[in-house]
Amino acid sequence: MMNIKQAQEIIVSVIPLAQTEISRPENAGNPITTIRILTSYIEKMIEQGREDELGKALHLMEYMHEKGERRLQNAVENIFVFSLDSILTACPESLRGTVTGKIPIGIYTAYINQLYRSGY
Repeated sequence: MMNIKQAQEIIVSVIPLAQTEISRPENAGNPITTIRILTSYIEKMIEQGREDELGKALHLMEYMHEKGERRLQNAVENIFVFSLDSILTACPESLRGTVTGKIPIGIYTAYINQLYRSGY
């Protein structure tokens, strides 16, 4: 099981620019803020067309969802998966297929399950 500290270290190793936000004292041990930070970086990667980095960040999100402690898994579902619909809607139509294709199956399955539970 990956704990939040390990998750934060991995995020910084994949996205060095996140170091400042992740290392703030108020974010230590907080899975919700950590996933919000990673979600924000994923949105920026989409806006800037940084597809290689996007793929790594999305796989990192899935890894935390699969291997993280329960609080981390819940944060991924409640923050990232919940916002995935608005992220995809805001994505330029020309990139939407590419971005959707980069979403790992575990995250995409959680997204579909969330849609069905909400009655879409």
